[in-house]
Amino acid sequence: MSDLTIVPATPVEFAELARLIEAQNRAPETQCLHSGEHADEVEAVLSRPEAPIFLVARNGGALAGAFGCEVDGEARGYLQGPFVAEGDYATVAGGLWQALHEATPSVMRYDAFINSRNERAAAFLVGAGFRRGQGAQIYVLPAAALPALNAPPAELFTERCRPGVRALHDLAFPDSPEMIDPFINGENGSRRLFVFSDGKRCLGYVAASINDNPREGYIDLLAVDASVRNQGYGRRLLLTAAHWLIEEKGMPQVGLTVLDMRSDARELYARTGFQLLYSGVGYFRQEKSSRTG
Repeated sequence: MSDLTIVPATPVEFAELARLIEAQNRAPETQCLHSGEHADEVEAVLSRPEAPIFLVARNGGALAGAFGCEVDGEARGYLQGPFVAEGDYATVAGGLWQALHEATPSVMRYDAFINSRNERAAAFLVGAGFRRGQGAQIYVLPAAALPALNAPPAELFTERCRPGVRALHDLAFPDSPEMIDPFINGENGSRRLFVFSDGKRCLGYVAASINDNPREGYIDLLAVDASVRNQGYGRRLLLTAAHWLIEEKGMPQVGLTVLDMRSDARELYARTGFQLLYSGVGYFRQEKSSRTG
């Protein structure tokens, strides 16, 4: 493909780019998860000031592919793609990755999340130096299927719960201690933290938030103390968060992602009304610390 050109996406291309992503994400064999499924939602995200960096590849005038990266404040880049619509996959994806890598020099770790049936992307990522991470399943609870709570809901987090929530989180997620910080460090209209406590310790918590793309509520974190598991606390926490997201915030659905290592939670999600939507696999690449030097 000697006529292949790769350049940053411009606003006049956002609608076309969004349609490409929607089309690619319709089929499991080309789907890259957490990158949007509806063109109007994808285009809205691309138009925001804090939008992901997106590069497009054109063969002549035709849009051959695209690759994006959303960079957070911790120098971590969350990849969206690669999406290849025409031409040799390795050539288009390779050119896009090289340009995207050069365009994001501050990123010290890249993360990709693709459908487990997207074999071309999996092979490409491994060839580009990514390591395979855990498999994961994406569940969704549509608003129309929201079960009644039929039990006292969990309480909204207060400052007195901070030590207990922190202690339980450190036990449940020892490799991700910082994930709970946005939820315990102040109220936010798009985030909520709900807890169960016996007055002395935190028995369980659920952290929920609102996403723009796709527009849905999301269960970010859930933990229940080992001493009270299988007593209904997990279901009540999930439903407390789901009722807040759907009934109070008007979300059309609630989603969550569960890693293979936490497969024991799947039965809980099924009992709570969540439906398996996709199975995916994570890939990551750690950069050298001297990259920007």
